[in-house]
Amino acid sequence: MTNNNSYILENENVSVDISMLYDISGNDEGYINKIVQTFLEKMPDNLEKIEQGIKSQDWENVYKSAHHTKSSLCVIKISEMSDWVVQVEVNAKNETGLEILPDLIEKIKEKFLFAEGLLNEKLRAKFAAL
Repeated sequence: MTNNNSYILENENVSVDISMLYDISGNDEGYINKIVQTFLEKMPDNLEKIEQGIKSQDWENVYKSAHHTKSSLCVIKISEMSDWVVQVEVNAKNETGLEILPDLIEKIKEKFLFAEGLLNEKLRAKFAAL
């Protein structure tokens, strides 16, 4: 389910905007696939760092990990996930609203799983076309 005009991958659970990848790559599919693969490999580790920081109440590392994650989500935009990561980042930095963070990271992880499926589908489709 791809809208080729705006490079949006979507289903009933998530919308993933990869138009910035096309803009910065000059439509280089090889580069785009490499960035998507790297994103898919690194994002679970980033989310795990946030989750572990929340569990250990290490707010500085939660902040740093959320900030790093936010940067990745500027290039591959996943509906709602970016806003939630910003909320984790701000709350951890200010050490406020900490009680909502465990539920928020669960929502972020769930949204990523939906996005991961769409992005893997895109990669499989590109490799099948070769």
